[in-house]
Amino acid sequence: MITKLVITDLTRMQHGRVCVAGYDSQGRAVRPVLPPPGIPESALYQAGQPVIFPFALVAFDLQDPDPQPPHTEDVRYTPDSPQLVRVVQSREAVLAWSLYESVTDVFGQPVLTGPGYYVLDCQGERSLGTIRPKAVDAVIYAPGDDTEAWDYRIVFDDALGQTYRLKITDLSWQYFCHSLRGESHDPPRIAVELTQTLQERKVYLRLGLSRGWKKYPERCYLQVNGVYTNPDYLEGRTFADFASLKNK
Repeated sequence: MITKLVITDLTRMQHGRVCVAGYDSQGRAVRPVLPPPGIPESALYQAGQPVIFPFALVAFDLQDPDPQPPHTEDVRYTPDSPQLVRVVQSREAVLAWSLYESVTDVFGQPVLTGPGYYVLDCQGERSLGTIRPKAVDAVIYAPGDDTEAWDYRIVFDDALGQTYRLKITDLSWQYFCHSLRGESHDPPRIAVELTQTLQERKVYLRLGLSRGWKKYPERCYLQVNGVYTNPDYLEGRTFADFASLKNK
């Protein structure tokens, strides 16, 4: 069935894969998925131009729902079906469809800690939602571990005053950070500047959940799928503008 989705989440995964999510005309969250190995980043383009990016209205040929709580939004789609319809301008209105007061409200189940922040697999109402942080305490951009070259994180307080330190998987954010690097502009300085940028603007965070993994198969860790600001820190650009810079 052809369904138009406003894209709100575009996240980087391992091995050149991405995860996509958005909302249909009824405000229902949908995560278009493919069987393993998943969606390659190259699938975001057609004829060299991006067709899937945040706040694009994209038509998908959706197939059968494939809910796997807490990832209740999963729906299979036909791989070659996505078509760009238009760019949505009312970004804050779209984010308001899924706005919650606190982090725990987003997932509808207790958030556990140690290490990190996670919920239990195989339960819960949803894996996606939006919050407006009460405060942004710090942005972290630093060398990663053995599995990832760079570590992108944000420390923030939600409306209830609870502090979180979460990984940022937002594809645009990661490419943007890389684009700012230079001989006199290293990651620690970039992190300080981005912290100030977020502290001076209206911030929306799209929250999501990872899948269980080998070390902790029963845990779905919290992550930041999207960082959005008003005014827009990207100034209307998309991940593709910065990806092209990285590849030059």
